[in-house]
Amino acid sequence: MYDLSIQRVKKWLSDNKAKKVLIQAPDGIKAYLENFIESLEKEVEVFISGSRAWGGCDIALKEAKQLGIKHIIHIGHHGPVRVKIPENVQVFFVPAFAKISVENALENNLNKLGDCSPIGLLASLQHVNQLKSVKKKLENLGYSVVIGHGNLPFDGQIIGCDVSAAVNIARKVSCFLVIAGGIFHGFGVYIRTGKKTLILDPYRKKIVDIQKTMEKFYAKHLYNLAKALEAKKFGVLVSTKPGQYSINLARKIAQKIKKHGKKAYIIVTDEIEPETLQNFTFIDAYVNTACPRLNFDNEDNFKKPIIGAKEIDYVLENRLADHKIIDTLHIL
Repeated sequence: MYDLSIQRVKKWLSDNKAKKVLIQAPDGIKAYLENFIESLEKEVEVFISGSRAWGGCDIALKEAKQLGIKHIIHIGHHGPVRVKIPENVQVFFVPAFAKISVENALENNLNKLGDCSPIGLLASLQHVNQLKSVKKKLENLGYSVVIGHGNLPFDGQIIGCDVSAAVNIARKVSCFLVIAGGIFHGFGVYIRTGKKTLILDPYRKKIVDIQKTMEKFYAKHLYNLAKALEAKKFGVLVSTKPGQYSINLARKIAQKIKKHGKKAYIIVTDEIEPETLQNFTFIDAYVNTACPRLNFDNEDNFKKPIIGAKEIDYVLENRLADHKIIDTLHIL
């Protein structure tokens, strides 16, 4: 299913004289690690992180430190995101390109593209290596195609909190075609650009226009913001994940809340999960300073309103009429 670059990994471990290693991977890739792990165990002592790995912002540095490990293999992401890796720790990033063909899914759904041209072509990391072939296929069919380039290493690459590859070409295209499993990456593109966004999902072999889904999500989000208007006690959420830690932002937000005559409590945790927060029965609403996607993509899982750091002013000043969908994302 995924190319885990086993020979490159072994060479890196050998070159760096590693004796033991910590393997970290997203939940969706963990099921495919068995052969990879067994191959490495012939060379070094292997430990596997059971924690989630949301991105390059979430490197298992604390686990490695506790285990006395100086070599980490981080699978599924391109590199560190807002994380300074300690000098005594080395991290090898494995992109884990998917082996599934994108072109097969494209050929079966060409009618979904309609007359959309020029097309802005983007992908999650697992599929960026197929962008050029998809571009060529579309151009042979008469479409004009632009592959964006942003802050990330690969042309056309987007992640949940960085869709600069889309923003940089938004004025040049009529729509975006995002190659990814699920709608997560496409959501970010739509939110930041407002352009028609189609998801080419090679696993489901479908092309889906996400506009109606986005409109439903946004309506629910505005409803939660409206509920937050009545809140008197706010929990300001801080994640200790190295690339999401924003304690100074949390302090500023807490001070702002108190100036409006309301109570604010700074809650610190590694993983921000509904099960953890439900214990704080006295809190009326939460303000998220961690992953900017948390307060939009996953808010159905929280029993109380959870709003983004960029949205607190709209709530405190009762200005929801001015709110725009792009305001749901704060930049860390």
